Amino acid sequence: MDIALEILPRSEASLKEDSRLSKKYSAITMTNVPDMKRFDIRSWEACDIMDLASRSMVPHLRSRDFAPDAPFPLIEFFRRRGITKALVIAGDPEKGEGEKSFPGDGRGTVAFIRKLKSEMPEMEIYGAFDPYRTNIRYELDYLAEKEAAGCAGFMSQPFFDLRLLEIYAEYLEGKRIFWGVAPVLTSGNRNYWESRNRAIFPRSFRPDIFWNVHFARQVLDFCARNSFNIYLMPIKINLEAYLSGIFSA
Repeated sequence: MDIALEILPRSEASLKEDSRLSKKYSAITMTNVPDMKRFDIRSWEACDIMDLASRSMVPHLRSRDFAPDAPFPLIEFFRRRGITKALVIAGDPEKGEGEKSFPGDGRGTVAFIRKLKSEMPEMEIYGAFDPYRTNIRYELDYLAEKEAAGCAGFMSQPFFDLRLLEIYAEYLEGKRIFWGVAPVLTSGNRNYWESRNRAIFPRSFRPDIFWNVHFARQVLDFCARNSFNIYLMPIKINLEAYLSGIFSA
């Protein structure tokens, strides 16, 4: 089982500190780095800053940032740095992009995955998986398109209800899936996930660290029993407290 940990590239100092803390937990095998234009450091640049040589680095690539009719501009950078994995997302349009971005719809994302795999066949490409996008049938068909284009597996948006995760898992048995888990510690944060992402929370949910750690451990146990993987996204939480709670004996 692989355990991926998301680290945000807020600054060089935060990257070094978060990577230092995460090295305490040998169970973590991969580090995911989102690509957010509000930060000065791009996802692939962050891979150079963190001292995590023994762990796979997974920069996120926004398909809308790359011209569909031009070669992928980071081929040499990736090969020199030994970056062999990436998560491809469509990417939300951000302020000030204007005409600098390319269409970020599903068709463009699938085309970018196919192009990236063609130009870098050694790359292990992961596709984004959103259980709240529309419905189960649509999402499964979309994942099949991405797989046909060259995806080795998928990394999901965070789940907050194990029952919904188990439904998807039944249809994705045998696939390389990383089930996303993100702590939610305030009512406002919950409202964000419900209104922006249409996420589903169980009636038992509580916005505190104890519920969130317990849920992460439930998903971790589920993955261990069923040959899946987990993707931890500890945003807006004390990283050390969260990880120590999950991985304590």
